[in-house]
Amino acid sequence: MIKLGIIGISDGNGHPYSFSAIVNGYDDKYMKESGWDNIYTYLSQRDKTDFGICDVKITHIWTQDINESKKIANATYITNIVDNYIKMLDEVDGVIIARDDYETHYEIAKPFLEAGKFVFIDKPLSLDYEELEYFKPFIEKNQLFSASGIKYAIELDFIKQKNEEFKFIRATCVKDWDKYGIHMLDGIFSVVDWKVKEIKRVKNNCFLFCDNDKIIEICMLGKYNKPIFKFEFFGIDYYQIDIKDYFIAFKRLLQNFIFMIKYKKQDSLKTIELMDILIKGNE
Repeated sequence: MIKLGIIGISDGNGHPYSFSAIVNGYDDKYMKESGWDNIYTYLSQRDKTDFGICDVKITHIWTQDINESKKIANATYITNIVDNYIKMLDEVDGVIIARDDYETHYEIAKPFLEAGKFVFIDKPLSLDYEELEYFKPFIEKNQLFSASGIKYAIELDFIKQKNEEFKFIRATCVKDWDKYGIHMLDGIFSVVDWKVKEIKRVKNNCFLFCDNDKIIEICMLGKYNKPIFKFEFFGIDYYQIDIKDYFIAFKRLLQNFIFMIKYKKQDSLKTIELMDILIKGNE
């Protein structure tokens, strides 16, 4: 049995609830009362057999708020609540840092990485070059995993199988570039392997000029009433992809982390390269 700890929470990010539920299953009453109506809705639409990942259990939790930790633990069958995440260091095989305030990632991840534990860091990994240099060798030796669930969205499977020569890709997403641009980058570069030569930012739009005159446009909508993750692919034909199935995207994301733990292999070796694009998009 692989024992994991979950660490978080950050504003507007319910991943500690959704990730823990996907691995452990969930209590209907407590999840309904969690305040995350969107998460409860897509969880409740799944069959009970959809939950769980073979030989894996989230056994420990820490958040900045002990009451929030208790809510997550009750909703997702986590048996151990700690008042300091260091206390789970010797009790788990790895941790999921399920918070997207990237400024905290280095400080939290460091003791686990240096103790030889496996670490999954929620997107984005970091927007600091010194921190990325620290993280890089842990990625290369398959101890650290960081990606967006959109990379594994089932809706993108159709495009990946097309094997078509695209010329222009447009992606549209909610919120801001810093935290959500990686969703679109991970999704796009799971489909194409273009080399980015130049980056230009025009307000909330980021343009990536790639080899062979190919262009990527990423539009960030800021605050919006509903989640939007839309991709448009222009080649001989036009394809529009709207990401809707978050459960499958997140479960595949977690399964790939577990695959790394079991087999010391991963498909997220482009993480540092994508963080570089994210940083340059700001500059």
